[in-house]
Amino acid sequence: MLHRDFTKITPAEVNWPVLYEVVSACGKSHNPRSFCIDILENIGRVCPFDQALLYMIDANHKLFGHYLKNVDEKYNQSYLEYYASEENPHYNIFQDLRENPATPTINVRDWDREESSEFVMNHVRAKGLKYSVGFALFDLNANIRTVVSLDRLHREAFTNRELYNLQMAVNMLNDFHKNFFYQGDSLKDIKQETWRKANLTAREIEVVDLLAQGVSPANISNILYVSLSTTYKHIAHIYSKLGVSTQQELLVKLLRQSED
Repeated sequence: MLHRDFTKITPAEVNWPVLYEVVSACGKSHNPRSFCIDILENIGRVCPFDQALLYMIDANHKLFGHYLKNVDEKYNQSYLEYYASEENPHYNIFQDLRENPATPTINVRDWDREESSEFVMNHVRAKGLKYSVGFALFDLNANIRTVVSLDRLHREAFTNRELYNLQMAVNMLNDFHKNFFYQGDSLKDIKQETWRKANLTAREIEVVDLLAQGVSPANISNILYVSLSTTYKHIAHIYSKLGVSTQQELLVKLLRQSED
Protein backbone atom coordinates (compact mmCIF):
# COMPACT_ATOMS: atom_id res chain seq x y z
CA MET A 1 0.00 0.00 0.00
CA LEU A 2 3.00 2.30 0.44
CA HIS A 3 4.68 4.14 -2.39
CA ARG A 4 7.26 6.87 -2.80
CA ASP A 5 4.89 9.67 -3.90
CA PHE A 6 4.01 11.01 -0.48
CA THR A 7 1.03 13.33 -0.22
CA LYS A 8 1.82 16.82 1.04
CA ILE A 9 0.20 17.48 4.40
CA THR A 10 -1.08 20.95 5.23
CA PRO A 11 -0.45 21.89 8.91
CA ALA A 12 -3.61 22.29 10.96
CA GLU A 13 -4.59 22.51 14.60
CA VAL A 14 -3.38 19.44 16.50
CA ASN A 15 -5.76 17.73 18.91
CA TRP A 16 -3.10 17.21 21.55
CA PRO A 17 -5.30 15.68 24.31
CA VAL A 18 -6.62 12.92 22.04
CA LEU A 19 -3.22 12.48 20.45
CA TYR A 20 -1.51 11.85 23.78
CA GLU A 21 -4.29 9.52 24.93
CA VAL A 22 -3.90 7.40 21.79
CA VAL A 23 -0.10 7.28 21.95
CA SER A 24 -0.16 6.54 25.69
CA ALA A 25 -2.62 3.66 25.18
CA CYS A 26 -0.30 2.11 22.58
CA GLY A 27 2.82 2.81 24.64
CA LYS A 28 1.67 0.48 27.43
CA SER A 29 2.37 -2.58 25.27
CA HIS A 30 5.43 -4.71 26.01
CA ASN A 31 5.88 -6.50 22.69
CA PRO A 32 5.66 -5.38 19.06
CA ARG A 33 2.59 -7.46 18.19
CA SER A 34 0.41 -6.11 21.02
CA PHE A 35 1.75 -2.63 20.28
CA CYS A 36 0.64 -2.94 16.65
CA ILE A 37 -2.79 -4.28 17.62
CA ASP A 38 -3.22 -1.36 20.02
CA ILE A 39 -2.44 1.02 17.16
CA LEU A 40 -5.36 -0.28 15.09
CA GLU A 41 -7.63 -0.27 18.12
CA ASN A 42 -6.86 3.37 18.99
CA ILE A 43 -5.71 5.27 15.90
CA GLY A 44 -9.30 5.73 14.70
CA ARG A 45 -9.71 8.45 17.31
CA VAL A 46 -7.10 10.47 15.43
CA CYS A 47 -8.07 9.49 11.90
CA PRO A 48 -11.42 7.63 11.55
CA PHE A 49 -11.57 4.69 9.13
CA ASP A 50 -13.90 1.86 8.12
CA GLN A 51 -11.39 -0.97 7.93
CA ALA A 52 -7.67 -1.42 8.40
CA LEU A 53 -4.84 -3.89 8.04
CA LEU A 54 -1.37 -4.10 9.51
CA TYR A 55 1.62 -6.15 8.35
CA MET A 56 4.69 -6.91 10.44
CA ILE A 57 7.93 -7.47 8.52
CA ASP A 58 11.17 -9.03 9.77
CA ALA A 59 14.71 -7.79 9.17
CA ASN A 60 14.87 -9.77 5.93
CA HIS A 61 11.74 -8.13 4.46
CA LYS A 62 9.58 -11.21 5.08
CA LEU A 63 6.06 -11.08 6.49
CA PHE A 64 5.84 -12.69 9.92
CA GLY A 65 2.55 -11.38 11.26
CA HIS A 66 -0.56 -9.40 10.38
CA TYR A 67 -3.67 -7.99 12.02
CA LEU A 68 -6.95 -7.13 10.30
CA LYS A 69 -9.78 -4.89 11.48
CA ASN A 70 -13.11 -5.28 9.65
CA VAL A 71 -11.30 -6.83 6.66
CA ASP A 72 -12.38 -10.16 5.16
CA GLU A 73 -9.46 -12.61 5.40
CA LYS A 74 -10.01 -13.69 1.79
CA TYR A 75 -8.89 -10.27 0.54
CA ASN A 76 -5.80 -10.43 2.71
CA GLN A 77 -4.93 -13.87 1.35
CA SER A 78 -5.50 -12.86 -2.27
CA TYR A 79 -3.20 -9.90 -1.79
CA LEU A 80 -0.43 -11.89 -0.10
CA GLU A 81 -0.66 -14.87 -2.43
CA TYR A 82 -0.78 -12.91 -5.67
CA TYR A 83 -0.49 -9.13 -5.70
CA ALA A 84 2.30 -8.92 -3.12
CA SER A 85 4.45 -11.11 -5.37
CA GLU A 86 3.94 -8.92 -8.42
CA GLU A 87 6.76 -6.71 -9.66
CA ASN A 88 4.75 -3.59 -8.86
CA PRO A 89 6.44 -0.94 -6.71
CA HIS A 90 3.14 0.90 -6.13
CA TYR A 91 1.26 -1.89 -4.35
CA ASN A 92 3.90 -4.18 -2.92
CA ILE A 93 4.55 -3.64 0.80
CA PHE A 94 7.76 -5.67 0.66
CA GLN A 95 9.79 -2.85 -0.84
CA ASP A 96 13.20 -1.75 0.31
CA LEU A 97 12.03 1.66 1.51
CA ARG A 98 14.18 3.44 4.09
CA GLU A 99 13.16 5.97 6.71
CA ASN A 100 13.78 9.56 5.64
CA PRO A 101 13.21 12.13 8.42
CA ALA A 102 12.80 14.86 5.79
CA THR A 103 9.85 13.10 4.14
CA PRO A 104 6.32 12.64 5.57
CA THR A 105 5.79 8.99 6.45
CA ILE A 106 2.12 8.79 5.47
CA ASN A 107 0.54 8.79 2.02
CA VAL A 108 -3.02 8.92 0.74
CA ARG A 109 -4.74 7.28 -2.21
CA ASP A 110 -7.97 8.34 -3.84
CA TRP A 111 -8.79 5.04 -5.54
CA ASP A 112 -11.23 6.62 -8.00
CA ARG A 113 -8.35 8.67 -9.35
CA GLU A 114 -5.93 5.76 -9.44
CA GLU A 115 -4.90 4.49 -12.84
CA SER A 116 -6.85 1.37 -13.81
CA SER A 117 -4.96 -1.88 -13.26
CA GLU A 118 -5.68 -5.49 -12.41
CA PHE A 119 -5.01 -4.76 -8.74
CA VAL A 120 -7.41 -1.79 -8.70
CA MET A 121 -10.15 -3.57 -10.63
CA ASN A 122 -9.99 -6.99 -8.95
CA HIS A 123 -8.84 -6.12 -5.45
CA VAL A 124 -9.58 -2.48 -4.59
CA ARG A 125 -12.98 -2.34 -6.30
CA ALA A 126 -13.92 -5.75 -4.87
CA LYS A 127 -13.25 -4.45 -1.35
CA GLY A 128 -15.20 -1.28 -2.06
CA LEU A 129 -12.31 1.01 -1.15
CA LYS A 130 -12.64 4.74 -1.82
CA TYR A 131 -9.67 6.15 0.10
CA SER A 132 -6.66 4.68 1.88
CA VAL A 133 -4.02 6.29 4.05
CA GLY A 134 -0.91 4.26 4.72
CA PHE A 135 2.06 4.70 7.00
CA ALA A 136 5.14 2.78 8.03
CA LEU A 137 7.03 2.28 11.29
CA PHE A 138 10.76 1.60 11.28
CA ASP A 139 13.50 -0.07 13.30
CA LEU A 140 16.77 1.45 14.51
CA ASN A 141 18.40 0.77 11.14
CA ALA A 142 15.73 2.80 9.29
CA ASN A 143 14.16 -0.33 7.79
CA ILE A 144 10.40 -0.76 7.50
CA ARG A 145 9.14 -3.22 10.11
CA THR A 146 5.41 -2.40 10.25
CA VAL A 147 3.05 -1.21 7.51
CA VAL A 148 -0.47 0.06 8.22
CA SER A 149 -3.33 0.92 5.86
CA LEU A 150 -6.47 2.73 7.06
CA ASP A 151 -9.30 2.47 4.52
CA ARG A 152 -12.58 4.28 3.91
CA LEU A 153 -15.47 2.73 2.02
CA HIS A 154 -17.43 5.98 1.64
CA ARG A 155 -16.84 9.09 -0.47
CA GLU A 156 -15.53 11.27 2.33
CA ALA A 157 -11.89 12.13 1.85
CA PHE A 158 -9.42 12.27 4.73
CA THR A 159 -9.20 15.91 5.78
CA ASN A 160 -5.97 17.86 6.14
CA ARG A 161 -6.63 18.13 9.87
CA GLU A 162 -7.01 14.33 10.21
CA LEU A 163 -3.89 13.72 8.17
CA TYR A 164 -1.81 16.24 10.09
CA ASN A 165 -2.88 14.75 13.42
CA LEU A 166 -2.16 11.27 12.07
CA GLN A 167 1.33 12.39 11.02
CA MET A 168 1.96 13.71 14.54
CA ALA A 169 0.77 10.42 16.03
CA VAL A 170 2.90 8.36 13.63
CA ASN A 171 6.00 10.37 14.56
CA MET A 172 5.53 9.52 18.23
CA LEU A 173 4.46 5.92 17.63
CA ASN A 174 7.54 5.38 15.49
CA ASP A 175 9.76 6.33 18.44
CA PHE A 176 7.97 3.79 20.66
CA HIS A 177 8.19 1.21 17.88
CA LYS A 178 11.97 1.54 17.58
CA ASN A 179 12.36 0.71 21.27
CA PHE A 180 11.30 -2.89 20.54
CA PHE A 181 14.46 -3.28 18.46
CA TYR A 182 16.82 -1.91 21.10
CA GLN A 183 18.85 -4.73 22.57
CA GLY A 184 19.54 -3.14 25.94
CA ASP A 185 22.71 -1.82 27.56
CA SER A 186 23.94 -5.18 28.89
CA LEU A 187 23.90 -6.98 25.55
CA LYS A 188 25.21 -3.87 23.80
CA ASP A 189 28.15 -3.72 26.22
CA ILE A 190 28.87 -7.41 25.70
CA LYS A 191 28.81 -6.99 21.94
CA GLN A 192 31.07 -3.94 21.96
CA GLU A 193 33.58 -5.65 24.26
CA THR A 194 33.55 -8.72 21.99
CA TRP A 195 34.06 -6.59 18.88
CA ARG A 196 36.90 -4.66 20.58
CA LYS A 197 38.76 -7.80 21.62
CA ALA A 198 38.41 -9.20 18.10
CA ASN A 199 39.94 -5.99 16.70
CA LEU A 200 37.12 -5.50 14.18
CA THR A 201 37.24 -2.56 11.79
CA ALA A 202 34.49 0.10 11.81
CA ARG A 203 32.84 -1.45 8.74
CA GLU A 204 33.10 -4.96 10.20
CA ILE A 205 31.36 -3.73 13.36
CA GLU A 206 28.50 -2.40 11.23
CA VAL A 207 28.20 -5.77 9.49
CA VAL A 208 28.47 -7.91 12.61
CA ASP A 209 25.89 -5.77 14.47
CA LEU A 210 23.41 -6.53 11.68
CA LEU A 211 24.35 -10.21 11.67
CA ALA A 212 23.69 -10.32 15.42
CA GLN A 213 20.18 -9.01 14.71
CA GLY A 214 19.53 -11.88 12.30
CA VAL A 215 19.77 -9.80 9.12
CA SER A 216 20.73 -11.78 6.01
CA PRO A 217 23.87 -10.92 3.99
CA ALA A 218 21.72 -9.75 1.06
CA ASN A 219 19.85 -7.29 3.25
CA ILE A 220 23.06 -6.17 4.94
CA SER A 221 24.29 -5.22 1.48
CA ASN A 222 21.15 -3.16 0.89
CA ILE A 223 21.34 -1.46 4.29
CA LEU A 224 25.02 -0.53 3.97
CA TYR A 225 24.91 0.13 0.22
CA VAL A 226 27.76 -2.27 -0.58
CA SER A 227 27.94 -5.18 -2.99
CA LEU A 228 27.02 -8.67 -1.83
CA SER A 229 30.53 -9.93 -2.58
CA THR A 230 31.99 -7.19 -0.37
CA THR A 231 29.56 -8.12 2.40
CA TYR A 232 30.64 -11.77 2.24
CA LYS A 233 34.30 -10.71 2.44
CA HIS A 234 33.55 -8.73 5.60
CA ILE A 235 31.64 -11.70 7.04
CA ALA A 236 34.54 -14.05 6.31
CA HIS A 237 36.95 -11.72 8.15
CA ILE A 238 34.51 -11.35 11.06
CA TYR A 239 33.99 -15.08 11.48
CA SER A 240 37.74 -15.65 11.38
CA LYS A 241 38.41 -13.01 14.04
CA LEU A 242 35.59 -14.19 16.31
CA GLY A 243 36.27 -17.89 15.88
CA VAL A 244 32.83 -18.80 14.52
CA SER A 245 31.72 -20.20 11.19
CA THR A 246 28.02 -19.34 10.95
CA GLN A 247 25.58 -16.61 11.90
CA GLN A 248 23.96 -19.03 14.34
CA GLU A 249 27.27 -19.64 16.10
CA LEU A 250 27.71 -15.88 16.42
CA LEU A 251 24.29 -15.53 18.09
CA VAL A 252 25.00 -18.47 20.42
CA LYS A 253 28.33 -16.94 21.41
CA LEU A 254 26.67 -13.64 22.34
CA LEU A 255 23.89 -15.44 24.22
CA ARG A 256 26.37 -17.45 26.28
CA GLN A 257 28.34 -14.33 27.13
CA SER A 258 25.10 -12.63 28.20
CA GLU A 259 24.25 -15.57 30.49
CA ASP A 260 27.74 -15.50 32.01
